[in-house]
Amino acid sequence: MTTPAIPEYRDRRTGLVIFGIFEMLIGLFCACIIPLMMIAQTIASRRPGAPAAPPPMGMIFIIYGLLAVAFIWVGVGSMLARRWARAIVLCASAVTLCGGLIAAVLMPFFLPHLGEIMARTSPTALPPGAILGTKIGVMVVIFLIFILIPGSLFLFYRSPHVKRTCEVRDPVERWTDRCPLPVLAFSLMKAFGGISMVGMAFSLHVYPLFGLFVSGVAGAALMALVGLLILWVALGMYRLRLCAWWAALGLQAILLISNLITFWRGGMEAYYLKAGFDPRMAHSSGQMFAQPTVRWMVVIPTFFAVAWLLWIRRYFLAPIPAAAPDNGSQAGS
Repeated sequence: MTTPAIPEYRDRRTGLVIFGIFEMLIGLFCACIIPLMMIAQTIASRRPGAPAAPPPMGMIFIIYGLLAVAFIWVGVGSMLARRWARAIVLCASAVTLCGGLIAAVLMPFFLPHLGEIMARTSPTALPPGAILGTKIGVMVVIFLIFILIPGSLFLFYRSPHVKRTCEVRDPVERWTDRCPLPVLAFSLMKAFGGISMVGMAFSLHVYPLFGLFVSGVAGAALMALVGLLILWVALGMYRLRLCAWWAALGLQAILLISNLITFWRGGMEAYYLKAGFDPRMAHSSGQMFAQPTVRWMVVIPTFFAVAWLLWIRRYFLAPIPAAAPDNGSQAGS
């Protein structure tokens, strides 16, 4: 009996190390943002005319903290040529790249209104050069962070040579091998969102729901409950359970309707006031959502999530019912 020949491949260990170092640097950058924002907030609060109530920073700390841990974790895994690291980076870069391409398509509709948005949210008149510079900055950030970097990661880690390098250097089956990559990508995306929501429940005690803003203990409890539900959906989808797919589809439909009602009804200034923003900052932030383009940019990711769910439906098979015992055969025997 002959063993099957191992396909020829080019070892990509060096590339895995280089990209792993790059990912760790991104993680360190995300970690550095947290103290820098704390310092910037402290300096801004001491200036004359500064708002009495600074905006709550808990949400930013949680998101950047999670990103820092995730990038450093997968960076080390990439340097060690681990199969799970390749799968996670491939999934995360694909989701980010899809979001960047959607944002790039929406930019021609958003940029013409950027000057009006800045004029509404700024207490003083802005020179044309500042508006032009902001537009250029927005396009550069979207291209760099949401297209160039994730696109480079996606193209490298999807290479069959990278895949084979990780399989040879890490021959043990990993937890990422038990789930199709498109499903794993959605599951990881929901897990990140669920963990973020549970963490934000301790600092942001307001939750938008069908045009209403549930605040206080009820808002925090509702946010934590939704976050735990999202985590349950993420785990169930990773395990390829059909009930989790239906739950995810129903949850996305509810969130879509809730977001449509909330953002089209308006009144986002009330949300920011209940979230703890200074009245002046709450007014400026609420004015930003007066533009229909901004509202669509908030709602469209939910359409994208629904489309992704429908695409991966084929991976979720209905459980096969157990065959009933043949009593007649048993009696005859």
